[in-house]
This record gives sequence, C-alpha cells and structure tokens, in this order.
Amino acid sequence: MSIQIAVFIILIVLIVGSLLYVFLSRFNPAGGLGDRTPTNVYVVTGGAMSLLIAFTMSLTFGQYLSAQQASQQEAGAVMSMSRGATFMPAAVRDPLRDQLVCYAQNVINIEWPAMSNGNSNPTVEVKKTVDTMDGILATNSNLAGVNGIGIWEEANTQRWTAHLQRLNVAGDGVPIILWILLIFGSLITIGSLFVFADPLKPAWAHALVIIGPLFVASAALVVIAFFDHPYANTPGGVTPSAMEVTLTNLTHDHIGNIPLPSCPQQG
Repeated sequence: MSIQIAVFIILIVLIVGSLLYVFLSRFNPAGGLGDRTPTNVYVVTGGAMSLLIAFTMSLTFGQYLSAQQASQQEAGAVMSMSRGATFMPAAVRDPLRDQLVCYAQNVINIEWPAMSNGNSNPTVEVKKTVDTMDGILATNSNLAGVNGIGIWEEANTQRWTAHLQRLNVAGDGVPIILWILLIFGSLITIGSLFVFADPLKPAWAHALVIIGPLFVASAALVVIAFFDHPYANTPGGVTPSAMEVTLTNLTHDHIGNIPLPSCPQQG
C-alpha cells in the first residue's frame, strides 16, 4: 500500500464519516440519545477494540521486524559462505563462489518479487542453485580437513534458517477472521458514537466529535495492512538491499589473486 493510497483512504473515511454524522444528527432528538444509553456499553466496546487492534498491530509489527532480520542474516550468511570458500581448493572454490552469485541474483530478481505477491515457496531457481552447491561439495568428499569447510557449513545453516524465516513471513498474514473482527468491530465502535449526535449543535462541532475516533480506527487498520505485507513494493517495505550489498561485494571485491565470481547462467 503506497503512502498516497493510505492517505486517500484515511481522508475518505474522515470525510464520509463526518458528513454521515452530521446528516444523521438531524434525525436525533435534541440533546442526542446519549442520556438514554448506558455509557458502560461504549467503554467496554471501545476497550475491547483497542486491545484487539493493539494485539494485531503487535503481531504484524513482529512479522515485519522478523522479515528485516531474516533478510539481513541471509545476506550476511552468503558473504560468510564466500569467505569460507576462499580457503578451499580452486577447483571447488571458484564454482561455489559462482553459484553464490547466482543465488544472490535469483533472490533479488526472482524470489523477492514472488514474495511481494504473497508467495511463500522457494523458487525453482533458488532451489536449483542450492542443489548445485550441494552437488559440488558432494563430488569433493575429500574436503573434510579443509579449513574453509567448517565456515561454509556453519554459514550455510544460518542461510537456510534465515531463508525459511524470510519465506514464512511472506505467507503468515493476518487471518481473514481477524480482519473481519477488526473491520466490523471498528464500525460498531464508531457507530455507537452516533447516538450522541445532537441536531442543535453546529456541523463543525459534530465533525470534531467524530474525526478523532475515525482517524484512530482508520489509521490503525492502514498500519496493520502495511505491516501485514512487509515485502510490498512501497516506501518502508522490506527490500533485498542487504543481499544487493552482498552481491556487489561478491562481484567487485578482490581477494588476493582469486578471480572474481560470476554466475554461469548469466554468462
């Protein structure tokens, strides 16, 4: 959800809600119906909705932070795997580092757009790259005593864990039933304020009464929707920037006489 759409939604809610409040006040008796309705009803309803919104916002914000953390850890693990490969024989080192470039490119260009659309499954290209790296190591079983193999295996475990965490967040959205409760609960809570509409009050006074609760409810739902889609292509969304930095380091940073890696699939 872009900033423009979020602002537009909130403004529409404020305008429509204020106008509706002013319009319905004309059908209420003088002084409104507030004195005929138990005040505790609104206290309980508003308190329950506040707790539900706070719980959902905390849940989605936790997922957003998890997505950021996973993307950074995965990129760091790929860089550590490259460092581990530099201690291996050239016949193993170079193809492994080449495949790491392929992995980074596939995550950035293929898997990330898929996640932004809610796909939580690893892409074929990423799985193929991982299988290729495993195959390279499997055909060189004499690496058990090589210094870099321990670094590689530890970093690869970290990469796998972060990769799964990143994908899980893409599929762990707010359940539909919770969205229904949030929307209808907000409507009921805001609607309960209409009993206080007084036809004797000016329109601006009505607007001031309803705008605050409308803004809080609509802004809260917009924020929840934003955190619920952490990989959306919007300002503030989680981007593959960490992996892009790793890719740049892999393909541009020289390490002694070791040749710079490049993805064979890219030429």
